[in-house]
Amino acid sequence: MNSDGNLKSGNLVFQKQTVMKVDAAAIAHNVGVIRNKIGSARLIAVVKENGYGMGLEREYRILKEQNIDFYAVTNAEEAYALRRFGCKEDILLMSPSYDAEEAGTLLQNDIIFMLGSMKQAVVLKTAADETGLTPRVHIAIETGMGRYGFLWNQIPDLTMLPSYLKIEGCYSHLNGKPSGYEKEAKLQLSRLLAAADTLKKQGIDPGIRHICNSAATMSLGTLGLDAVRCGSAIIGKCARGGSSLKDSVWLEAPICQIDELPKGSTIGYQACAVLKRDSRLGLVRAGHGDGIMLGYADNPEPLLHGIIHLLAVKLLPKRYQKTVLVTSLLTGQKKRVPYVGRSGVAHIMIDLTDTGFEEGDIVTFHINPLFVHPSIRKELV
Repeated sequence: MNSDGNLKSGNLVFQKQTVMKVDAAAIAHNVGVIRNKIGSARLIAVVKENGYGMGLEREYRILKEQNIDFYAVTNAEEAYALRRFGCKEDILLMSPSYDAEEAGTLLQNDIIFMLGSMKQAVVLKTAADETGLTPRVHIAIETGMGRYGFLWNQIPDLTMLPSYLKIEGCYSHLNGKPSGYEKEAKLQLSRLLAAADTLKKQGIDPGIRHICNSAATMSLGTLGLDAVRCGSAIIGKCARGGSSLKDSVWLEAPICQIDELPKGSTIGYQACAVLKRDSRLGLVRAGHGDGIMLGYADNPEPLLHGIIHLLAVKLLPKRYQKTVLVTSLLTGQKKRVPYVGRSGVAHIMIDLTDTGFEEGDIVTFHINPLFVHPSIRKELV
């Protein structure tokens, strides 16, 4: 792979017709919206998972133009890559390093560590002794995510840490509980603040405090803390409170074939669609394999909710009909048209009946870029 996550042409065993479009101006707009929301608090730009799928170097270059001075990643390789790209700004690694050699390399690259266990503190002490450098850390506090960090009400005696570590912050991670979202966020906030007070009682300055992710930032602001961590909001994909943001990443693919099919024809896998009229259908070589029609949910809906949803889809088909935007290359006309049948791994059918769209016209898909196949070409617009 090259630096932005695309497969080199010599390694491709298949070719995608889809292109990921990245709108730098939309990202700049979103950064401005976030900054207006948080005031003087510090913005930590989360660029995990290869820059949210758009390419880590590409996102870094765009954000550098917006004077972002603090980044967060979730693995050591991303941190090293940012340094190779010339990043001299602060970088927080939001996962623990338990290997002394890796910790030493991170230390030599001036990466800020998350510290969430005494086991990790021992590793950092070893790395400090071997390199002669002082690790910079943000102390991770477990307040309800169950992932990393010292349990908020069981903070051990950390009074020795400042003798070989530089503590610059403390933070936690919101779990995003959908029912009672604000109440749960404020509960976790109170736990983080209690942990910070415990640190103070031990004579430790907790430094800058942060807990808000994109959804919390856009809906609740900073919650009175010193910084926020935003990733999805920066690219306009925020799950909550993001109405003022602009979508900055999408997929485009051409209509590769148009067919006239008679009323009664079955379309797609399981013949789940039956044409109710003579139709003009467009075939697009794009599907689940490109990252289209994929989402976050990894559990089935609760039974009752699922039944209600299925009934709603049957009773209100137009409301729940999935559509895509098509743009004519000849006239510039734009129109939303519906999917027909189920999406496949590599193909999607769309209804072009009563439209003038032709082969080669462009179909736009709004996607979660984290699920986009890495072989897909990426272009700035």
